[in-house]
Amino acid sequence: MKRLMAMAPLALMLGGCVNSLGPLDYKAQQQYVPVSLMLPAPYLRIQEQYQAELVDALKGTGAFSFLDGGYNPHGYSLQIKESHDTPNLAVAFFGALSLFTLPLPYHYQDGLTGNIYRDGHLLKHYTYTRGGYSAIAWYVPSVSTTNEREMLGDLLRDMERDRVVPLVIAPAQTSINP
Repeated sequence: MKRLMAMAPLALMLGGCVNSLGPLDYKAQQQYVPVSLMLPAPYLRIQEQYQAELVDALKGTGAFSFLDGGYNPHGYSLQIKESHDTPNLAVAFFGALSLFTLPLPYHYQDGLTGNIYRDGHLLKHYTYTRGGYSAIAWYVPSVSTTNEREMLGDLLRDMERDRVVPLVIAPAQTSINP
């Protein structure tokens, strides 16, 4: 038992806070026609994992009847690009020296761009930014995942409001009365 109690803080310090995207706060009333989703090419395994979380979060909103990956020259495509300012090198260096136990403040600027294409032609461009101050420490959760979740929700709400992508028309319900 003593060994477990001694190992728990060490595991927490080395593991830190896990920041997954999770579900979005947007739920669609109706679905869009099939849409291709264009994301930047992942270079690291963690980027692949994040993109899988992003696709799952978008599918979880119920807004997409069919969400395909890649560029589609025919039909509708949604391109999502994200940008994140990283803390400067001095802040990251001092954070590493303290093993991320001292909260070091830094300024952040997160951005998300959404472009909607039809048959390869740009229909609508959306841009969202979030900025502020946070701290680098293993016990301080990253604000970037919260910002990403909020910006994706804003994108989906704006897409619904603007009606750039048509909705799926439900087949008419016919009932036969004897």
